[in-house]
Amino acid sequence: MAGETTKTEAVCLDIRPWSRTSHIVRWMTPDGPVTTVVKGAVRPKSAFLGQYDLNYTCEIVYYSRAKGELHALRECSPLSTRDSLRSSYRALVLAEYMRSQTAALAPHGEESAAWFRVLADALDALAEGAAHSPRDLVAALLGFELVVLDLSGLSPGIEAESGAFSLRGERQMPISNDVARCINDPGREKNMQILVDAARAIGVFYAFHLDSAPEARRTVLRMISNNEEGTGTQNGKD
Repeated sequence: MAGETTKTEAVCLDIRPWSRTSHIVRWMTPDGPVTTVVKGAVRPKSAFLGQYDLNYTCEIVYYSRAKGELHALRECSPLSTRDSLRSSYRALVLAEYMRSQTAALAPHGEESAAWFRVLADALDALAEGAAHSPRDLVAALLGFELVVLDLSGLSPGIEAESGAFSLRGERQMPISNDVARCINDPGREKNMQILVDAARAIGVFYAFHLDSAPEARRTVLRMISNNEEGTGTQNGKD
């Protein structure tokens, strides 16, 4: 409520300049996305220097203004910095995608706690093995998106068992038995091509049901599915 001071855990989703010395920081909290202004954030003697960055989980204290407005950040202490993510460009790309999806789709209210936990757990898993193989990263992408779909009230895994996805209207997208098996348990899949095929199928499902940006997602998939940092897939295809 406006006029109250709130203390909570929060994952740093996005940081933007607000002035020469201040930031606007968007957070994912157990109560939903929150946007704060951090006045004097980059001044040499600021108490906020080094206390937050992208992918950090922090304990924050902010003063709530009217709903929909910027709230004033009063205190911030890092709880998990996930520094190891910086050792892998692909892991950072996937972390950025996970944060952007959470920021775009997470609701406010009681349901937000599950979204907060899913994002924090996904970032923790990436940080624990930041030098993941492309197979691990594509599996992590699939696992995250399937949980997001479930939180959004969709269940592609059940439909996959019938060998097809039902899209909006009466459209059907057929999938192979291998892809259906992978979608129902991506963490166990060892075949990289099946994982990529499953990720492409989920991408179509996403675009139809959640109005996501398919071009951005295809770029993420290309980058994380290659064996070389920062380049496209081995065969040059999406």
